[in-house]
Amino acid sequence: MTKLDANGLTPDYPRTVWTQGDGKTVGVVAQEGGCGKASASVLEQNAATVKIELLETLPLTKQMCTMDIRFPPLTVQLSEPLGERTVVLTSRQEQK
Repeated sequence: MTKLDANGLTPDYPRTVWTQGDGKTVGVVAQEGGCGKASASVLEQNAATVKIELLETLPLTKQMCTMDIRFPPLTVQLSEPLGERTVVLTSRQEQK
């Protein structure tokens, strides 16, 4: 069972985390909608926690977009297996 701190997410954001293979690959479910594109990155890893940021990148220019919400599975790579560390999830949006 993966320990999870999802206090940095909005209440409706997915809270699914898993490990693959040797435990150095961590999977998460992100959220994106319309013209947005989700990505995940490791912000910090130490002996107690692994901080993962879920980012939705939105287009800078206004355009027609669908109104759907998607939940793509994403993975990040750790330098050491997750083990007993807590995964701390945060999310944000940016325009590019």
